[in-house]
Amino acid sequence: MAAQLTSDGWVLYLYGITESKPRDIPELIGVDRFAPIESLECDGVFCWVSRVSALDFEKNLANNMENLDWLAETSVAHQRVISAISRQTDMLPTRFGTVFRTEDTLCKHVAKRVRGLKKDFERIKGADEWGVKVFTIKPAAVALPAARTGKDYLRAKAALLPSRKPKSVQREDMNEFEQALAEVATETAPAGNVSRGQRGLSFQTSLLVKRTKRKKLESILEKFAREWTRERRIECTGPWPPYSFVSRPDDKVKSR
Repeated sequence: MAAQLTSDGWVLYLYGITESKPRDIPELIGVDRFAPIESLECDGVFCWVSRVSALDFEKNLANNMENLDWLAETSVAHQRVISAISRQTDMLPTRFGTVFRTEDTLCKHVAKRVRGLKKDFERIKGADEWGVKVFTIKPAAVALPAARTGKDYLRAKAALLPSRKPKSVQREDMNEFEQALAEVATETAPAGNVSRGQRGLSFQTSLLVKRTKRKKLESILEKFAREWTRERRIECTGPWPPYSFVSRPDDKVKSR
């Protein structure tokens, strides 16, 4: 979301928007670890905010984000608020550091987007975000047993190697995996250029999955993890609020 900022006084830090206001939201403290969380109704939706220093969260935000201790503590506080509210009702979370000058500027911004927000609420209803990564496993260095002949040595070496499949078969395996994930997910969101990511990372995606399909997702991951024991490792994180599925002008979200 675009933000309108001020360089002095206080600004409204926006955590996210919900379509309804739960009755039993626990008392929450905001990103400054001081101000309480409030809800503001704007055009029939509820904006969850706290009032923070404009000096820290607008003027000096870029410098503060270079302080890794400050960034870690503040981003955890940001996530804690979103997670707590998301456990009570579906929430469209905002990006870290989204602030508005006044309640009026916030509500005007929401009014311009309320139709799109309503569509987003329908898309994420009863769903969570999951992150899935696949890593290629590098064979571990293992000492070869003693061999009396060259033929015995080659046999022993071959036995220690992971099973090797032709590239076409490997690609077919990955295609099957991607298709299985697409079938269980309501939507998928690409995670960028994986070649620049972690070592061995060969596949990465974000999934929007209905909570009723969580067991099916877990079953798919378990199936392929068993089949790829010596070839690939699957890493899954979640459930998360649907950060990757909030509509923005430059989004590239793929729907089924």
